[in-house]
Amino acid sequence: MFWKGSLRVVIKTCNYKGILDIIKTIPDDDWKKDTENRYKTSSKFSKITRSLLLKYKSESYEKKDVETMNKLKPYLDEIISQAKNFYGYKNLKLTRMLVTELPKGAVIPEHLDDGEMLTSHHRIHIPLRSDPAVKFTLDHKDYYLEPGRGYEINNQLLHEVRNESNIDRIHMIIDLKEWKNHWWSRKDPEWYEVDSQKY
Repeated sequence: MFWKGSLRVVIKTCNYKGILDIIKTIPDDDWKKDTENRYKTSSKFSKITRSLLLKYKSESYEKKDVETMNKLKPYLDEIISQAKNFYGYKNLKLTRMLVTELPKGAVIPEHLDDGEMLTSHHRIHIPLRSDPAVKFTLDHKDYYLEPGRGYEINNQLLHEVRNESNIDRIHMIIDLKEWKNHWWSRKDPEWYEVDSQKY
């Protein structure tokens, strides 16, 4: 983690309705397949949340949905531009992107996240559909994460989510990393390409 805080707003506004309209066109079978692949090695939340993997790489699974990401590109360009300004980076690489759905009435129990990505990347949650009755508890404090804003959350603190609303909550989660040109690379990879290097 790059900072010692708990939660901060990185993206002040984005067209979350436009993003959600594109996400809604993706067939349910894609959600089912991606959820199974995401939780292949860990079933901790497999029966709680559904996942749609748009750019994803793990030890056992890799996916790049270029068609959907190209549709989302105008929205993502604006999001990445705001993040560059917030962090003061010249180049910023989107290394992972997924969408998660937490059904109404569901609870993600209190836990800590781990993994190398959390110490080398900025993880941004962008609510696409939510409600004040969806409680995100971080370090024993409740937050309402409003749709259309991008929140960097210190997932290495205890956190849980309780969807006490009557709707299914949908978040887009992106991992961002400062990207520097290297001598073996003629140009920075496009944000939608899968990295050849392990990140």
